[in-house]
Amino acid sequence: MEHLTRSSRGRIAGAAALGAVSLVAAVVTSVQPAGAVPAAQAGCQAGSFGVTPALGWLALTPPRTVTVTSSQLIKADVTADVGVDAGAELRLGWAVNGSAPFEGTFGPANFANHQEFFEARSTFALISVGAGTTTVQPFVRLSGASTKRATVLHRCSSAEGNTS
Repeated sequence: MEHLTRSSRGRIAGAAALGAVSLVAAVVTSVQPAGAVPAAQAGCQAGSFGVTPALGWLALTPPRTVTVTSSQLIKADVTADVGVDAGAELRLGWAVNGSAPFEGTFGPANFANHQEFFEARSTFALISVGAGTTTVQPFVRLSGASTKRATVLHRCSSAEGNTS
C-alpha cells in the first residue's frame, strides 16, 4: 500500500474538490436559462402575505398567459416558501380564463401542511385548453380553525404549452 505524505493528501483532496466544482458547474450550465420562458408566462414575487380561513381564495401570483396553436394540455407550475400553523393546510386552486378557482381539478389540492419551519412547496397542474390564448392563475385558501394562519413568502409561477 502506498504511503501518502500530508502534502500529497492535500493535493489529492484539492483535486477531488476541483473535480466536484467542475461537475457542479457543468450541471448548472446545462440547465435551461430562466429567459427561455417569455415574461408573460413566468414571474416571481418577493413580498409576503398572511392567509386565514376567513379570507377565502387569495391570488398566489399574477395570471400567466399562454397562446397555443392547437388543443392540448398546458403545464402550469407554482412554487412558494410557506409556513402553516399546526392543524391547518393551505389549499391550491387554479383559475382558468378568469373563472373561480378549481380545487383539485387540474392537479394536487393540498399545497402545504404544518412543518416545524417554513418550507419550499412546488407543484404543477395539467390543464386541457383549446387553440388560442388561455390565462391561468394559482390561488390559495387556508383550511382550518378560524384562529389558524399561514404565511406565504417568495413565490413563482409559470405556464407553458407546445406552440408548434
